[in-house]
Amino acid sequence: MAKCRVLLVEDEEILRASLSMFLRKNGFEVLEAQDEEGALASLKDGKFNLIITDLFLADGNGFGVMKYLQDYCQEAKCIVITGHASLDSAIKALRKGAFDYLLKPFEFDELKSAIDRALLKQSEEKLIKKLDYQKISKSYGLTKKEMEIIKIIVSNGASNADISESLGISRNTVKVHLRNIFRKMGVESKTALTTLLISAES
Repeated sequence: MAKCRVLLVEDEEILRASLSMFLRKNGFEVLEAQDEEGALASLKDGKFNLIITDLFLADGNGFGVMKYLQDYCQEAKCIVITGHASLDSAIKALRKGAFDYLLKPFEFDELKSAIDRALLKQSEEKLIKKLDYQKISKSYGLTKKEMEIIKIIVSNGASNADISESLGISRNTVKVHLRNIFRKMGVESKTALTTLLISAES
């Protein structure tokens, strides 16, 4: 099995070396960059499963890296690390697609936990892309509208309000469809529904 490739973007040399050593010890293939220019060059040259980037770099910031990921590498997960935290920067990072946001100084175990969660989410998203919705519909006797709702749920975990707006139906109608879906599939929640479909695909 190919190693998970990580791009580590950090302008503090000592911290970058320490993080790189930790990642390699945990079985990751690591490429380092000390600034935004180097990070973008590395992203253009190869594929990465995970990007760990400082939010504030000598020649820019992690937002430039995140924008590139949103435009060209949406399957990659990004973990932001920063010693200059603010609520605004955290919100902006998450809105720009960051999977997690860690404050310096952090423990290696904290970073490893964030990485594990990011890679699990990435794996689930890959399985979701492979779902055979026609087969699912036939197996559970689902209607066209019920399948439309399921597709929305597994793709982004949408709320009833989001489903209502997306399909142009009332929230009460969404609730009725969800009750029917849960009954047919033997689950009690959207989370359980997604878990069932991913488990069947894996």
